[in-house]
Amino acid sequence: MKIGLRIPHYGEYCTHERIFGQARWIEEAGFHSVWVRDHLSFHPHAWEKQYTNILEPFTTLSAIAALTKTLTLGTSTVVIYRHPLVTSALFGTLAYIAKGRVIVGIGAGGVPAPFEAVGLPFDKRGKMVEEFLQVLRLTWTQDHASFQGEFYKFNDVTIDPKPPSGTPLYYGGISNAAVRRAVTYGDGILFQHAPFKMLDDLVAHMRKLEEKQQKQKSTILSYSPWLSIDRDSRKAWGYMNMGRVVQSLKRPMSLDERWKAIGTSPEDLEGTFVVGSPQECVDQLAKFKERGYDEIVLDLRNIMDRWDESLELLATDVLPHFK
Repeated sequence: MKIGLRIPHYGEYCTHERIFGQARWIEEAGFHSVWVRDHLSFHPHAWEKQYTNILEPFTTLSAIAALTKTLTLGTSTVVIYRHPLVTSALFGTLAYIAKGRVIVGIGAGGVPAPFEAVGLPFDKRGKMVEEFLQVLRLTWTQDHASFQGEFYKFNDVTIDPKPPSGTPLYYGGISNAAVRRAVTYGDGILFQHAPFKMLDDLVAHMRKLEEKQQKQKSTILSYSPWLSIDRDSRKAWGYMNMGRVVQSLKRPMSLDERWKAIGTSPEDLEGTFVVGSPQECVDQLAKFKERGYDEIVLDLRNIMDRWDESLELLATDVLPHFK
């Protein structure tokens, strides 16, 4: 199982040294990948300091690509604010700079304001993202491509350079619709911040869809949990702050019926986070490996003030168990 890392390219802890100066160290430490988010008019969670700075994902990953040799670069996730042809070309150039070390993560987005700002219909984003995914596939496999959809129409377009054949395309989400899009249009699914009680049902649904669609290859299974690590387990739990976790889950809990049957105790939320001493983190990550997950993308946003110490512990005491 591969271990990736969401980097703090936004907010209070976004510094040039942390994002670019540490890139080679992250690579040498044994992390498989680094991941960035995509926001327009960024607003942090209520419990985070209200910084509005965020580095644009394609520019950020291009710089990291030029600084590294083996580190894979992922987007978690690019939202459909841009025209799909523009996005197609951006990923093609990023893959060229990175010599193919790219995972393309796409999502429909969940906040209305950015869609309104760029003149896109938020309530139709589900259908739009499906056309969006089709356009990416089409322009990465054909020259002189044409497409006639409800939202996107074009004739005789060639994207060059294209991402190499086999570049994985993930869909990011935590719903039956997300699973369906991943199986139908993508190579992988990227879940985030949900308990095993919910994840296991979604994975079972995904496998049934694969069988129904007679998909030749299993959908790549990846997940992003919150992480808090310290040699003292009690301190790690204190850093996590369960109140903040529950607060962050309020929105999806109100939108998805499956949440209503799940409590908010640590046992109920198992899988949502990886917390404790290095060995406890290893044991919790092993549960994902046992369930067949291919990659875990660690999210340290609850402990950004302990970024350096946490990376050291992960590199020395956790990553070696999964190489």
